[in-house]
Amino acid sequence: MNSGRNISFAFVLMLFLQVVICQIFQFGSYCVISLLPAMLICLPTSMSTLKCMLSAFFIGLFVDFFGDGLLGLNAFSLLPLAYARNFIFAKLFNEELITRGEPLSWRKWGVGLVFGAAFLFEALFLVLYITVDAAGVRDFVPCLQTFLISLPVNLLLGMGVLYAFLEK
Repeated sequence: MNSGRNISFAFVLMLFLQVVICQIFQFGSYCVISLLPAMLICLPTSMSTLKCMLSAFFIGLFVDFFGDGLLGLNAFSLLPLAYARNFIFAKLFNEELITRGEPLSWRKWGVGLVFGAAFLFEALFLVLYITVDAAGVRDFVPCLQTFLISLPVNLLLGMGVLYAFLEK
């Protein structure tokens, strides 16, 4: 079996796992659990920004439709991440990572940089998600509490996703 097919199959399984997480673990407005930012990091670096944005949009809509219920919230939160993905990678890692289309790897970049990328992606995703989800209904402090509770949980889960997908 082709390793590309294995990765694609695992990515689809991770997408369904995200839907299951959305269905089972509903903490209301206290905690937002999402594997999607880490999955966005795992997309090939050779993928163009437009393809990445289209993938993020459809992945977000899929999770919104089958998991969360509020159509467009995950898609809205993932699109800016997909747009800024190559820029973030170029600033954190290297321009050559994008131009050569090298796979992101733990061995080459180390845990610190990969964790930094995961932190940025998760934090940006949560800021967008929580802000749009609150939509002027909740105050700043409850939104901040949701962010501070969700960020470590998503980082822990996201590092597991990155460990599963990135080269070791």
